[in-house]
Amino acid sequence: MKILVIGASGPTGKEIVKQAMEQRHAITAFVRDKAKAKFASPVALAVGDVLDRNSLKRALEGQEAVICSLGSGVTGPFKEMTMLSEGTRNLIAAMQEKNVRRIVCITGIGAGESKGHGPWYYNLLFQPLVLRGVYEDKTRQENLVRSSGLAWTLVRPGILTNGAAKGQTAVRALTELAGAYAGNISRADVAAFCLRELADGHFQGQAPVITY
Repeated sequence: MKILVIGASGPTGKEIVKQAMEQRHAITAFVRDKAKAKFASPVALAVGDVLDRNSLKRALEGQEAVICSLGSGVTGPFKEMTMLSEGTRNLIAAMQEKNVRRIVCITGIGAGESKGHGPWYYNLLFQPLVLRGVYEDKTRQENLVRSSGLAWTLVRPGILTNGAAKGQTAVRALTELAGAYAGNISRADVAAFCLRELADGHFQGQAPVITY
């Protein structure tokens, strides 16, 4: 499959590119800073900015699907964030124009109705004090994807780690959140989940929380 990976130079994006190449997909890595793009051949490189719709349109030429793994820094309790939603709005418009219909978009535990379903320390301390602005924007991002008319899946990982993959059987994908709480999950298993979702579309039109 021809896949454009948005946010490919971030830690999760790099893992997606690595696993996708191992599975022999044709990958284009969309990055803002070429100096951070240390990808081996035959990964194609598209340098651009999600706030520049024209650069997204150029990168989408000939693609079949998109995995969006946009990341962001911490915001604290007061700073506002708009990059995720503005960038996703541009991405959706570019995909519609280029007739690329399939998107898997990674957000996180705490976006939308998953708020309050992380570990207690995350719900009460980390998210409101460190990531409030980020997750308000992730919620806006999710709403844009849901209303896009594209064939979408939103993936909400629990607390991300850099540990080794535990494999598909260890990963829980939760779509009914009543009484459910997410813990940790490795970036390696998040990447594997996203690539499986592109292959089988099991959660198309849904927003699973993934965790161990």
